[in-house]
Amino acid sequence: MSANKENNLVQAYVELNKFCQSSDYERALKAAGKVLQIAPNEQKAFHCKVICFIQLHNFKEALTVLCNAKNASLASELVFEKAYTQYRLNCPKEALETVDSAPELTPALKELRAQILYRLEQYQDCYNLYRDIVKNTTDDYEDERKANMSAVVANLAALNPSTDLPSFEENTYELSYNAGTKLAMVGKYNEALPVLKKAEQACSESVLEDGGTEEEAKEEAAIIRVQQAYCQQQMGKEKEAAALYQNVLKDKPSDQALTAIASNNLVVINRDTNVFDSRKRMKAATQDGLEHKLNSRQRASIAYNQAILAIYSNQPDFCKQCCVKLSREFGQERRAALVEASSLVKEGKRAQAVALLLKHGGSLTLAAAQVLLAQGDRKAAVKLLEESEYRYRPAVVGLLCTVLTADNDCEKASRMFIDVYEHYKNDSEKLLSLRNMWRAAAEAHQRANNAGAAAAAHEALARAAPGDKRSLARLVKALGGDPERARQLAAGLPPVSELEGKIDVDALESSKWMMGAKVVKKTVQSKQEQSPGTPGSELGQKTKAKRKRKTKLPPNADLSRPPDPERWLPKYERTAYRKRRGIRRDVIKGSQGMTTTAVDQYDMSKQTPSATAAAAKSPRVEAKPTDGATAWQRKQQQKKKGKGKGKW
Repeated sequence: MSANKENNLVQAYVELNKFCQSSDYERALKAAGKVLQIAPNEQKAFHCKVICFIQLHNFKEALTVLCNAKNASLASELVFEKAYTQYRLNCPKEALETVDSAPELTPALKELRAQILYRLEQYQDCYNLYRDIVKNTTDDYEDERKANMSAVVANLAALNPSTDLPSFEENTYELSYNAGTKLAMVGKYNEALPVLKKAEQACSESVLEDGGTEEEAKEEAAIIRVQQAYCQQQMGKEKEAAALYQNVLKDKPSDQALTAIASNNLVVINRDTNVFDSRKRMKAATQDGLEHKLNSRQRASIAYNQAILAIYSNQPDFCKQCCVKLSREFGQERRAALVEASSLVKEGKRAQAVALLLKHGGSLTLAAAQVLLAQGDRKAAVKLLEESEYRYRPAVVGLLCTVLTADNDCEKASRMFIDVYEHYKNDSEKLLSLRNMWRAAAEAHQRANNAGAAAAAHEALARAAPGDKRSLARLVKALGGDPERARQLAAGLPPVSELEGKIDVDALESSKWMMGAKVVKKTVQSKQEQSPGTPGSELGQKTKAKRKRKTKLPPNADLSRPPDPERWLPKYERTAYRKRRGIRRDVIKGSQGMTTTAVDQYDMSKQTPSATAAAAKSPRVEAKPTDGATAWQRKQQQKKKGKGKGKW
């Protein structure tokens, strides 16, 4: 290398160092390019060029430079930078391959690999890697690593709530927030709320201590308030949750993922009401770019709610598209089939809905049976449930018993319970836990007149509740065909002497027990005699029956003939009524009994208006001349009237 070229190279490196220290990455990028023009194989200049692109958030250009074949030898050592650019360009799978291809897994590559695994939702591997990093690293970023590790633990709790996971000391608001999120994921919403409120307060104090404004503190704590609203929503406090969601969205947060989650949860609260607002919220929850900011569980929930909203909006075609997306992208085929079947039922296509549900089988068979029952096809529903894998479940058995009893098919219900008993006969724990089922079975066998099966059901019920004397008494009653065994079991019943004081034998032997309780009580009270000195005894005595008064008849009544059936009608409505000749009577059959003449007399609309009334209606009235006055006097009177008007 010539001296001149070497001097230029030194001068270019001086400029590059100056711009890098002042964080002027645009000018540093030009300086690095100048160095590479002088010496194309300079490793440090090439590294600075890549770092400048990363600092300027031009990740695409940085990756292009690293992947250029001309720079292969220079880029071979920059594995971390290449993997980081791929990670920032939302290519986590390629980034993981780049990290795994490194000859040595440095601490920086370990941290980057943990972030990539978290993005790929491989939480168990991510947790194991973070545990190794926290154990073997001590620097100023220990709190950040613990916060990331607690976030991984919260997601593991969401996938498997029964897993025993570690807890962290809540010395930062991030750790408190993740601890509250973990409690919410396992369903402990009452415990999560105070932890989240503590995290919100610590977050606001931390931002204000660092010199931030109240608005910045409010925006930083928005994600914590949304998590509080989620807990309240799961606890059934939907009004409080909706108010929190709306307050967060009113501030227009810059986090697009936060806006999407709050909007989606508001759609869930709205359900089938306020559909216009829900469609606006769902539009905010399905914007472009969210696929890289939300995990698959959150995106699947949004797609599911979007499909249900399409049913409420009467958009069956769009609902089908959402179901296809839910099935292909997230693998939730059963959930998508259930939503699509609901849409078909709403359209009136029940047969297609049943066929779709039966195609997927499993638990959707119960949904198909529900559709058939809603349609009124009981026989098909019973047949479907009898052939399903859930036919021995207590709820399904209860449904079949109810439907068969309603159809008066007691023998089939009895056979069904016999089959259920044979199924659970070898499982002693299950046999003892199904008390209500054996009680219903005994009733069904009795309705079908199957005494042996009823006795077996009562025996199972007596074994399930050994201390229940009532069940034992029913079993003794059911064993009418086996008197010896009935006597043996009856020995365990309480003696009659203990029950004598509680039973009124005379009342049982009388025939009045068939009457109502009120009637018996009233009869017993009427028979009791009160002492003569008891106050109020006179009230208990029966009053003598009043003597009936004779009917008063008119003085001219003829009892030999039956009374006139039209005696209560007016005369003009009777059959024997005849009008007089020459006299015209227009009878008004009204409440006042007035004639037409009288009506016309008082009808003012038919009266001829008088002169006074006509004058009063006229807007101008002319003055009449005074009798006996001359023309000159009349003229003087008019002048005086004119002067008077002027003075007034």
